[in-house]
Formats: sequence, structure tokens, C-alpha cells
Amino acid sequence: MVKNVLNKLTVNLYDLDVRKQLFEHLIVLLKRQDGLCLRPIVALCIGSDRYTGDALGPLVGTYLEENTECNVYGTLEHPVHAGNFVETLNSITHRYHHPLIIAIDACLGKSHEVGNIEIWQGGLAAGIAVGNRLPTIGDISVIGVVNAQSQIGYLDLQSTSLGKVMKLSKVIGEAITEALNTVVVEKMSICTQSVAK
Repeated sequence: MVKNVLNKLTVNLYDLDVRKQLFEHLIVLLKRQDGLCLRPIVALCIGSDRYTGDALGPLVGTYLEENTECNVYGTLEHPVHAGNFVETLNSITHRYHHPLIIAIDACLGKSHEVGNIEIWQGGLAAGIAVGNRLPTIGDISVIGVVNAQSQIGYLDLQSTSLGKVMKLSKVIGEAITEALNTVVVEKMSICTQSVAK
């Protein structure tokens, strides 16, 4: 699922300061991105509402669409899934010059990893749990481990607790929103100072 992972943070949904840890790590990763001031930020929230476990991305996307000025692809109303993934990537590449992509997806893991949220610098390869090989995407990646994996991935996604997915999506959505809103204010300040010089 993961490629070129740098600066990875793993926290659990039930850690006391989970949102704060995610927010702080996201800020660090965002500030490390080259040309942050000039690059449009795109949240690519991967998944579908057809399986409970796969709805994490679209739930986060819907939250971000309602609470940020970020360019969001993948919501409950307009999900990004295996069927339209490549088309969506092409659309993003044609619409934005050198976008900074934050990729968000659900993940299956070991039983003791359920409820973990992982964030790192680098891309993720979506769809592996259900046998799809989609292109690796993302400058920053965020995954939520929604269920334990058996041999049949889509059944694990079908039998995932909606309550857990909702909690994961809320924590991830809030942390990303707070980080993006903070960075957007800083970007405006940096860009204004650059223009003034």
C-alpha cells in the first residue's frame, strides 16, 4: 500500500491527544513541501459509500468540503474510487499546476492496528485490500485502519463498524481542517510579504 514513506506518525483513535498530534505532524509535513506558497492544495479522499469501511475517504472529503477552502476530490456525493480514479487524477493534473496532494484512504490491517491513523510524507497506493492496483498518489498521505484484514478484503470492508469509521473520519477531518486553515493563513502572509519585496 505504501511507497517512499518519510516522517511517518502512527497514532490511535483513542489516544488522548490524537487530534493535536495529527495536526502538529501535518503542519510539519506541509511546511516541508517545496513551493508551498505557490502550490494549490488538493485533498484526494479515496473510497466509496458502498462498503462501510471504504466510506472513510468520502466522509473526510465531505467534512473538508464543508469546513475548508481546500480543493476536495472525493465526497459522499461524488466519491473517487477504482472506477474513476485515473480520470480524477488526470482532471487534477490538468486543472492545477504542481498541486500539493493530500491523499486520504481507509486501510485494512492487523487486529491490534484497528483504529490507528497513519500520516506520512509520500504517496499511497489505493485499492490493494480489494485487489485493485491503482497508481501511487500523494505528497502527504493519511490512512485510517478501519478493520482487520482477512483473505477477502471487500468482505472486511463490508463488515466494518460504521461507528468506528465515523469516529476516525471526524478526527482526521478536524485535524486536516485545522492544519489547512493554519497553513492557508501563513501562505497568504508569506505570499503578501514576497510581493511587497
